Parts: sequence; C-alpha cells; structure tokens
Amino acid sequence: MTVTFDDPDKVNGIDKAPATVKLTGHTRKNVLSVPVGALLALPDGSFGVQVVEGERTREVKVRLGMFAQGRVEISGKGLTSGMKVGVAAT
Repeated sequence: MTVTFDDPDKVNGIDKAPATVKLTGHTRKNVLSVPVGALLALPDGSFGVQVVEGERTREVKVRLGMFAQGRVEISGKGLTSGMKVGVAAT
C-alpha cells in the first residue's frame, strides 16, 4: 500500500491526517456459493460440503473460489444450483 496526501502541507502528523481509502473488489456472476459454515475439512487437506438429499447426505469434494460476506464460491463434480447443504449449528 502506498499512502499519498492531496495537500502534504496540511498534514500535522500521520496519526491525525484525514484519509480516503479506495478498495478495488471483484465480482463473480453465475457461481455456486454456500455459507462458510458449510465447509468441511477433508482428511486429505481439501474441502467438501455435505449435500442433503431427502433423508440422506453425502460428502462432495469442492474447489474454493472467492470469499465474501460470509459465503464462499465452490465448484466440483456433481454440484448443481439449488442443492441443499448441511451447515454447522452455532
């Protein structure tokens, strides 16, 4: 990060200088996402989710994408939009 001042002559100290911060983010569209609490740590060091299908559940290994606002982008074989996933109780 580089900090510059619009008017350096008005700066009386770094801890008292007004600052404007501009962050550049990314947007991803048409992705699958789940709450971060739905992620499972798998024995091989990867991640998965528990897919709920009626009375049955199964684990599906996933690849992680972007994280934002408590959710994470996931992709993997056998995942489709609208699937229900298990989430850890808080």
